Amino acid sequence: MNGFADGAGRIRRVSLPGGPSPVLSTGDASVIKDFYTVTLPDGSLSDFFEKAFSKIEGSASETLKLILSGTWPIQGEHRKSFAKWIALQHLRAEQIRQNQKNHNAEIIRLLIGASGKEALRSRIQEAEARLVSDEELDIEWRDLTKPGGPDMAADANDHIRLLTNLLPSTSAYLNDCQWTLYKFTRRSIITSDHPVSLAVAPGYPAWQGVGIFTADLFLVPLSRRCALTIQPKNLRNGVEIPDFTVSGSTKIARSINQETAIGARKCIYQHPEESPLQGIHLPQPVTRDRPSTSNIDGLIREEGLFSNIPKSTLRAMPEATPPGDRGNGMTIDNLPWPIPGRRRPAAGK
Repeated sequence: MNGFADGAGRIRRVSLPGGPSPVLSTGDASVIKDFYTVTLPDGSLSDFFEKAFSKIEGSASETLKLILSGTWPIQGEHRKSFAKWIALQHLRAEQIRQNQKNHNAEIIRLLIGASGKEALRSRIQEAEARLVSDEELDIEWRDLTKPGGPDMAADANDHIRLLTNLLPSTSAYLNDCQWTLYKFTRRSIITSDHPVSLAVAPGYPAWQGVGIFTADLFLVPLSRRCALTIQPKNLRNGVEIPDFTVSGSTKIARSINQETAIGARKCIYQHPEESPLQGIHLPQPVTRDRPSTSNIDGLIREEGLFSNIPKSTLRAMPEATPPGDRGNGMTIDNLPWPIPGRRRPAAGK
């Protein structure tokens, strides 16, 4: 944040889509209390990962100082530590946790919706050792199979598990990419609460989603006068393109700022005495109610997706295996009940 602040360590926080814009100290501008606190098996809370992340940030800060003082390209351990920091900045973001929560909700919707209403009744009755009325079943069915799936609480433990699994491979991938440093003498660069943007070429299918290995470009604002882009290495006439520096223009600054704004979740941060948002479209903030882009409606049936298939045939079919599950597959009978992290509807809804 200090690279975007004034000499007194103050920065302007702009709420999307262009709402209140207070000037705050960098220490107060983007704090989410206990965001990386995890629950241990004994039920106690631990801030171990917050401390571990600070070590990664400490190593990267030395490299950032080198870059901003004119050292380029960066190599060796400096490059590795900075690639790891960029990977961490992307993977630790609130949007990643939100995406993970949405994915879990969609898996639950698909599992229950394809199994059918009576299978859901059986699962609840088995887990709670009681009879389930038609009225209660209707409430549960509507909530669990509505577009986007049930309302789920974000889970810090799941997020940290995903982060630690992906951090080594993402860091190595970024380290092996081509890096371009953009420097500006007059135009001001912004950053956001999701500072690493993943960009794709025009015409990329919106339904496909953008991930670490499908993005055409990683964009990282480094200061109000400096930004970094990272992209897969390409060969030009059989020669690998090296890292290089570009003197930024007004057009490039506007393009970088627009991508950063699009990638923001709720807030944009800028130098308090400059106007870098002129001509920039500010999107609506990302909320937990963002509609799903998946299209599994045809698989959601009260009678069950396989109601017309003989049971002898079903027994011969392999069980579905959700993404990331290395076990023997999963059916509604394997679904934990009550569903962990689910916000159940109030009675009568």
